[in-house]
Amino acid sequence: MTTPAFAESNTEPIVVPSEVCGDYFFIPITLAPRKGYPEDRTLWFLYDTGASISTIDPHSIERVSGKKLKTGQWANISDASAGPVKINKMRSRVQSLTHLSLAMGREIDGILSFTTFKDFLLTLDYQLHEIRLESGELPRPDDDTVFSTKGPDARPWLTIEFSNRDRRMLLDSGAAKSGLVVRDIDKFETLATAVPFGASVRLTEIEIRSGARAESDARLGPYIFKTPILESTPGPELIGGDIMRFFNWTFDQKNKRVRVEQHEPNEPVIFEPIIAHGMVMVPRASGFRVTSVLDNTPAAAADIRPDDVVTHFNGTTMAELGCDDDIADYEKLTVILQRQGKELEVELFLFTLVQ
Repeated sequence: MTTPAFAESNTEPIVVPSEVCGDYFFIPITLAPRKGYPEDRTLWFLYDTGASISTIDPHSIERVSGKKLKTGQWANISDASAGPVKINKMRSRVQSLTHLSLAMGREIDGILSFTTFKDFLLTLDYQLHEIRLESGELPRPDDDTVFSTKGPDARPWLTIEFSNRDRRMLLDSGAAKSGLVVRDIDKFETLATAVPFGASVRLTEIEIRSGARAESDARLGPYIFKTPILESTPGPELIGGDIMRFFNWTFDQKNKRVRVEQHEPNEPVIFEPIIAHGMVMVPRASGFRVTSVLDNTPAAAADIRPDDVVTHFNGTTMAELGCDDDIADYEKLTVILQRQGKELEVELFLFTLVQ
């Protein structure tokens, strides 16, 4: 349960302390000081509209409380705060998040579920990089600025119109590096056949993703997504952060509604090409393991092989790259990898995988 300190005479929104890293919103939650416990009792939680429950890493809960909990157990976060927001009782499932920390390039202590702030209007402001809470409710959906978020569960779902089908898709701020993620990508009209390009790290699993550019535009009400890049998934279809970042989103969870405000009104959302190196990788404790190498790519030409473990990009360890690091910002990569106990260094020039 979360309780913002709203004064009766104050109707101004409350800004929740947060840090934006690569379009992910992180909220610091600090447990009250206690004698005999560490001085630093702050935990950094990712706020994830795609999460149905809150989770916490066992090493993180041990660090601030001294308690050793096993995966699958539940931790109750109480007597804590995120700035003016008081945490009276927040139940979190214990789950190792080490692979997520490595994938994001920064430490993550926990994940906050979408319903954490369900009693208030919550705004994810991608323009100002703010999270705000306020009292009140949104007007009825008009499918222009306010939309129904009703779906199979309490999380927010929206209808995306494609040229040959409509899809009810999960609005997922935890998928910050994805745009439109769909099942049965081969049934969509695309400019070319979908090709593997990388892996998506989920809470308990890793999905190998393929991608292709759609032949036609997609839309959410009046908002146009110009020939979007589609990604494949065997799971729920998603609207990720690569779309969310162009808008501000105000959620009314009580009435299952969201208000959508585009930063640049009447401008279509443009999807940049997918820039790649040719390796499909998944996180491991010591780096990223190469699961496959695409034919006719720089990685193949450099003789990178499946089961090689990539430890560094351009001199930085994979765990320290940071959420804001994007290989599209580089022309080439200097890659350090481990192979059968030996360290190798190779140089890769990046190329456009999906135009």
